[in-house]
Amino acid sequence: MARIDMEEFDEGTEIVRVYLAATLAEAQAVEDALEEAGFEFAIEVETYASPTALGSNQPRRGAGFWVEASVVTACAGALERAGHLRGLVER
Repeated sequence: MARIDMEEFDEGTEIVRVYLAATLAEAQAVEDALEEAGFEFAIEVETYASPTALGSNQPRRGAGFWVEASVVTACAGALERAGHLRGLVER
């Protein structure tokens, strides 16, 4: 399988974010891992708060990886085995 647009998920299908990549290199590596594992996924740019040394939450942008809820555990497992842990969602 491969990357698809968010609109390509069937209407009514529950989708969940499986990973949030903070850098382009991380996003490319996660994309490669999901493709190699054979999962269908969508990517969406998201804004999130990132704590700083001064305690403020600086807004940053990252790549959210979205999959069907029915495969989130399998996707997370594939990403763990590939060494992608930092942006992995809690299951």
